Amino acid sequence: MIKAAGVYYHKDTLRKVIARHGNLVTATLKVETSGQYAGAVGIRVAGQELGSIPHSLAEKYRGALEQLGELAGGATCHALLEAFPEIDGGEVDVWLWASPAPRVEGEPFLPGLAGGEKVELFDGQSERLNESLHSRAKRKIAVKVAELTPVRERWQVSIDDETVGVLPLGRHARLWQAQRHALPLTCRARIVRDPSKRTPFFVDVDLPPDP
Repeated sequence: MIKAAGVYYHKDTLRKVIARHGNLVTATLKVETSGQYAGAVGIRVAGQELGSIPHSLAEKYRGALEQLGELAGGATCHALLEAFPEIDGGEVDVWLWASPAPRVEGEPFLPGLAGGEKVELFDGQSERLNESLHSRAKRKIAVKVAELTPVRERWQVSIDDETVGVLPLGRHARLWQAQRHALPLTCRARIVRDPSKRTPFFVDVDLPPDP
């Protein structure tokens, strides 16, 4: 995760963007080619400038954008926008889930900021997933990409095109925001076998935190 620089100077714009588009959004990174900040990597959401990549990282991101051939048009990543009420200090932040390298095909989209949330597995899935580890080791962890699908106010979890269970009941506000804006609903999942744990076999997923 990268914390954007200069967000404070765009705090009013940031609040308007959140009011219209929500907190979990797609941001555009673009190298400024003229003016006082030429060479900076600007961050825009819905065409609105919200800050820039920190100066210490800007050179790496310029190189990545050049590699992608996107110096003019920009490249995209996902971002989490935060704006606290003035009564709580009025702080604003833009967090980017990005690295100065092209996105790997199949890489999960949703940022996992809240830690692992255990999946309520359907009947028979524990045994099937355990066998899918293809290992006799007592402790084994496999990292996968999970897809989330809303079904009757619950979120179904699919791994390798198989529905394995549902998320526990909860708000999951970020997921509903992402779904409304047609963002990819994929995240990192872990299949864990560990006899030392209270639950010796489980699947958990990394999700963005609720506001």
